[in-house]
Amino acid sequence: MAMATSTSSKLDFESILEKQKQGYYKDYDWLSSRLSDPEIETSELQTYIRSIRKCVTHLDRDYEVLVGIMLKLNWATRESCLIKEYQAFLLNLVSAHTYYLRAGVRMLVKHFMSHLTIVTKTGEGGDKNVEITVDDSLRQKHDLMFVNVHLVLKAITQIVPMTPKVLIPLLGELFPFFNKDVYIQECYVKNLLQITHYLPKMRQKIMEIVIERLLKFDVRSPREEIEELQREEDEDMEDIIFEMDDVSVQKEIVSSVDMLSIVETVPMSHKEGHKLDVLMEITFRYIHNLCYSEGELDWEATKLLYRELLLIFETLILPTHASCHVQFIMFYICSLKQPICEGFLDYLWKKVQDPIAQPVYRQISVCYMGSLLSRGIFVPLSTVKTCLEMMCNWIHKYLDQTGDVTLFADVTHHGPFYAVVQAILYVFVFRNKDIFESCKGLKWAEKLNFQRIVTCRLNPLKFCLPVVVQTFASVARSHQLAFCDTIIERNNRQVLPVACTNGNSDFGGKILDSFFPFDPYILSRSRKYILPLYREFQGSIEEGEDEEENEEDDFITEDIISPSNGKFTIGSLSKTPSDLMEYGVSPGFKHVQDMFKT
Repeated sequence: MAMATSTSSKLDFESILEKQKQGYYKDYDWLSSRLSDPEIETSELQTYIRSIRKCVTHLDRDYEVLVGIMLKLNWATRESCLIKEYQAFLLNLVSAHTYYLRAGVRMLVKHFMSHLTIVTKTGEGGDKNVEITVDDSLRQKHDLMFVNVHLVLKAITQIVPMTPKVLIPLLGELFPFFNKDVYIQECYVKNLLQITHYLPKMRQKIMEIVIERLLKFDVRSPREEIEELQREEDEDMEDIIFEMDDVSVQKEIVSSVDMLSIVETVPMSHKEGHKLDVLMEITFRYIHNLCYSEGELDWEATKLLYRELLLIFETLILPTHASCHVQFIMFYICSLKQPICEGFLDYLWKKVQDPIAQPVYRQISVCYMGSLLSRGIFVPLSTVKTCLEMMCNWIHKYLDQTGDVTLFADVTHHGPFYAVVQAILYVFVFRNKDIFESCKGLKWAEKLNFQRIVTCRLNPLKFCLPVVVQTFASVARSHQLAFCDTIIERNNRQVLPVACTNGNSDFGGKILDSFFPFDPYILSRSRKYILPLYREFQGSIEEGEDEEENEEDDFITEDIISPSNGKFTIGSLSKTPSDLMEYGVSPGFKHVQDMFKT
């Protein structure tokens, strides 16, 4: 075994490889066995790695098994001397033999998924609980490991130009499964975003991978489920506090605890929602750090990031049905600077005007616009007023071009029209106080000619959400801008069917499907990035007259999302009328040139 044990020399290792080719496997198998030993000492392993590195050019495809063993070594958490030796070996390997590049990069990416010790405990009744403890010590250990991995991955990208083409597909392929612990998901996303710092040209593709996974978590975390679990948790907390006999103890507990900090640090009860919350916080922090790299807004960096996110929005976020929170990424970046917000509104408005675009996407786009105009504190009133003007002008031109005589009420044929009208009503309801308090606000509002809109033959009040119609009617009546009550009463006497889910059904009489992309943000940890930017509804909500009289009109409180012929269509929320103003938004528009296309 002299040759086998003296592998520190290049000649001996070359001899092992040469003998293996000739059919003498004893030394080769012994070396493979030693490398596979998990108990091998650092000094011995370092010696083997150094010897193999010196003749790495000989490791062609005939030695894939040996290379595979080398790639499985536990190196990233060992002593620094061994780590450096292994990094040098890996660099030499992939530069000398590019056919090992994918295997090498795959090994590095798998290190982004931290390994956790899972303890299964049997509780009362025989129930088994899985416990995973992540403390500061473990985080520090993993952070150091991640640094070592990124150092070698960055070096590989610099010496092997084709690395990004191999890396990007692997990042998506190796993304942890949904059922993996939140800490594993957190580590993986953090490391993916870290790659963008040394591969900036790949940032958009990496962000696509991250946001696609966020969307999948989002649709697995319905708002209703999160709120229901939160209500149950709040009730349990109240029971605990008020079961105490000593009132002074209650006061001491309530006054000494920062409830907001508790909400931000305690994991959410909804498992998928909690994972989404953690990953959204990482994403918001990443965006903030990119845009404020030196403590002040870096305008050029912000513009570039916005363009990348806009492309992701178009391909992933806009077409995704039932997402509640991921779209706030666009909300957040729009808050950073006014031109970003205006650019996003401009992009959406062009989609609304595009006659070639599918009607459903035109409607979704207008919902996003209205949501932003209504909810964004950072959106100035001047922009809101200009957008309302543009929307109303578009509506009036739509009526002029189609002609009142030939028009008849039909959501199927005039869906974008009704969506724009609902946007006008909703944004006006949301911002009417600011409008009337502005200089000559009432005269400005009179010029919008609401009366023509609400009395046209297309009868938009029949198809818009009843709570929006009722609240707008109240505001318009009090300022004598339009008189909607007669129309509402006439519409109420007509029995409107609930929207069908069968794509072959007649949609002529259904209410307009509605989508509210910027409902209140309810994820506990990440909402700190949104709450300071977010406008809650201020004002009274009109819910119609007697509840029994309007019973047949209460069709919007149930879910009416319908996949028509396999295509996505917008759906309203299953909420009571009062909830819709507190938890709903709608459309709006941006001031740009040549906006009067239909």
